Amino acid sequence: MGTFNTKQIIFGSSSLIPTVAMRIQEQFQSEGYEVGLDSLSSGGYDISITKGGAFKAVLGMKTALKVTLLPQGGNIHFEAGVGIWGQQAIPTVVSMLFFWPVIITQIWGMVEQSNLDDKALAIAKDTVYMSNASAAAEPSPAPSGNKFCTNCGTKNDTTAKFCCGCGKML
Repeated sequence: MGTFNTKQIIFGSSSLIPTVAMRIQEQFQSEGYEVGLDSLSSGGYDISITKGGAFKAVLGMKTALKVTLLPQGGNIHFEAGVGIWGQQAIPTVVSMLFFWPVIITQIWGMVEQSNLDDKALAIAKDTVYMSNASAAAEPSPAPSGNKFCTNCGTKNDTTAKFCCGCGKML
């Protein structure tokens, strides 16, 4: 059996990796998933996302996702994968022999897992986009040493109280 895998470069500062990791953690935890965050020496993060206990694992309904965020050329390398072999193969064999009606739940579990990597990617992209949008919305500092007259647009010294072009009070 295979693995659902998503690999993508997210064009945004790699300094956002901790923020992206925390955002993924918060979102999945709010939906009842258990999330483990591991900081890597490279500046990246490994995120393990699981849901379901031992009973669900036996029935093949336990979900699992591993997300890796790594800095790459100033951007963020996103990789997410859902392992079906380890999560579904053994429970499928057990179910086929003893609990054949449970196979339907396993198929549903695989379909559900296939969307988890896309969901994590969407959270990462949204976090980077929102960060970039808020940075663009910040006003740029005015150049030092000059004031511009709102009446005529003449450039004046910062210490001037009146415009040297039209005489209006600055």
